[in-house]
Amino acid sequence: MALVKCKECGLDVSTGAKSCPKCGATVPKKTSLFTWLVLLLIVFIVYAGSKAPSTPKIQNATPVSDVKPKSESAKKAEPPKPSWVTSTSKDKMTGALTAFAFSPEIKPSQRMDFPYHDVISWMGVGCDSKNEWVFFGFSDSPNLVNDQTEDGYNLIPTRIRWDKKVVNVALTQDWGSKFIHFTDDAATISKISASNTVLLELQWHGQQPTYFEYSLSGSSKAIADMREKCAALK
Repeated sequence: MALVKCKECGLDVSTGAKSCPKCGATVPKKTSLFTWLVLLLIVFIVYAGSKAPSTPKIQNATPVSDVKPKSESAKKAEPPKPSWVTSTSKDKMTGALTAFAFSPEIKPSQRMDFPYHDVISWMGVGCDSKNEWVFFGFSDSPNLVNDQTEDGYNLIPTRIRWDKKVVNVALTQDWGSKFIHFTDDAATISKISASNTVLLELQWHGQQPTYFEYSLSGSSKAIADMREKCAALK
């Protein structure tokens, strides 16, 4: 057995003794090698645990496989295309009312030279208590070169394309008027309701062949609204 110093009197005392034979103080026990190994193992485990990298917790994370592209409806909605509208007009002299359905205003497909560089146009349908008619309106009176002069009006042979179907037509224009009219109004209104676009060809004085393309979006509803207004005039 080993000897240890008494902590009270300093006498060498055997580790096997329970107390110092001189002063009676309790003899300290020597720590065994096994105890030291256990203590070292505990210290190592605590140290290793403190150095291990921590994994941050991500709140509300979405797995990559669950990420989906935005649907078309979630994308910014495109502004609606301009469509036909309706209006009414009252003759100040007679008090007679007229209703109209007409397209958005457009410019020619290719800009014309001066003095027609600012020309705009629209397509319309009009009605009163008795009749319906279809026309093209212009901000300046069309100055055409292939028309035929008749009594009080000009006859205009030209081409019109309904969607992809091209047809030859004869239109009319009162002398100096800003409006060109169809001669078969009922058939033309049916084509308007059945088509998406209409392309008008005109041989404008001093210009190349000039083309105006009109949208027919919303034309059916606008014409129906116009007819309701005209029905109220009867």
